[in-house]
Amino acid sequence: MSHSFSVSNISNLPVQATISNLGISNLKFTDASPQPQNNTWPNDESYLYIDDVSVRPVETSFSDGTFTARVFANSSPEDYELAIKLVTEIASSNNTSIQPEGDVDMDVESFIRNYDKNWIEEHCNTMFQMLAGTITHHQSTATLSGTRRELHAGPKLLGQLLKDPDSAATELHERFRTLNYLENRNVYIASGITLNNQEKDKEVDMSVFGPDVNTILSTSVDAISLRINDDDMIFVTLDQLADALGDRGKWLSEHILLAPAIVGNEWDALIASLKPVAQDLFDFAHAVDPDRLAASENETIDDYKALFSEDEWRNLLYTPVVVFGIVAGADGSIDKKEIKQFQDELIKGIVVDNRFMQQIMAEVLPVAPELLQDVATLKVDPKEVLENITRAIDAKLPLKDAHEFKLALVMIGKEIAEASGGFLGMFGSKMSKEEEQALAAISLIIGLVPGHNPQ
Repeated sequence: MSHSFSVSNISNLPVQATISNLGISNLKFTDASPQPQNNTWPNDESYLYIDDVSVRPVETSFSDGTFTARVFANSSPEDYELAIKLVTEIASSNNTSIQPEGDVDMDVESFIRNYDKNWIEEHCNTMFQMLAGTITHHQSTATLSGTRRELHAGPKLLGQLLKDPDSAATELHERFRTLNYLENRNVYIASGITLNNQEKDKEVDMSVFGPDVNTILSTSVDAISLRINDDDMIFVTLDQLADALGDRGKWLSEHILLAPAIVGNEWDALIASLKPVAQDLFDFAHAVDPDRLAASENETIDDYKALFSEDEWRNLLYTPVVVFGIVAGADGSIDKKEIKQFQDELIKGIVVDNRFMQQIMAEVLPVAPELLQDVATLKVDPKEVLENITRAIDAKLPLKDAHEFKLALVMIGKEIAEASGGFLGMFGSKMSKEEEQALAAISLIIGLVPGHNPQ
């Protein structure tokens, strides 16, 4: 249930002056909205919000001399305040009245007096009670569109919020705010990693939760991996992890959990509580489509580049360089021996028995200095490159080719590390602990988990 405020008889509505007079920083129109042209408010419906503050955008429209601001149900108090300030400023500038939905026309002073913080708080609480009642009665999930993401409110989220009914509405807004602006929060957004068994007839989607990191996890994966030590891990469902975390874990949406940073004895206790319900990773697996499996086994590809978009192929060229940067820089510096070893690995990549890697390396060699410079100056995000390209190759390559490419990346990293200094006890002992951790992280990101790789 939304609530609207309208202002009529507007002769002039300049965007810059109107927004400037509000005294609110970081105001933005959503990307999907019509944008102001020539300092004029868009005629069509557009959506305004305060970046890093608003929970739901305020819908605005301006047509035939009438401006309307509509606040969606379960918006935050800040969103109501934005709409109220907006119509107040426009009415004051045009010396006209305000028409609140379901109320009489009011002059500006009367409007401000009636639609104050108390009205906002009461309206927010009423909207939350209606939402909670609907979810409880129907045991359903309601979808709320936010400034950047959708929030799905259902029994999991509601159950946590109602543990403190007096602050439930406020807590909903705070969680919705966190969900919208995850990139601005101190959290790690765990991506899904797809792994296949040796027969390649089963696959499982997995995310990783480790100690000392605030982590965003989603029920879209089959299993969550929790590391016990460098060589051992356990696998559980997200719901099982959430139960073990209790109130320490926060459902930001019905399918998205914020798992807190846990260290030391608390981490050991969490692992101990989950071991009784943990299973082998492929107990969570689902069958691979037979047609896809047959295609994977029989497919012969002449031009791998044709399978990928321009951006995806550019990221593929970055992957060996990114692996070099992560491993060689793990101990805080990159020395000449490591650079020389990397150049040798690039040349060796031309002759490896993998046509996909051969095609990539052939294009990497001429532009390697440029790619290295981009990685060194942080023009590209190494983790983002690896996550994006893992999704692309898992979706577009036969399983065997995808696995061989991932394995080649890790082997490049191993050679780089050993140039200066074995990985999880498998490759000798010349690597530093930092380099071992870097290679372990790379392996997890690209979906090579010890003991669960296809052959």
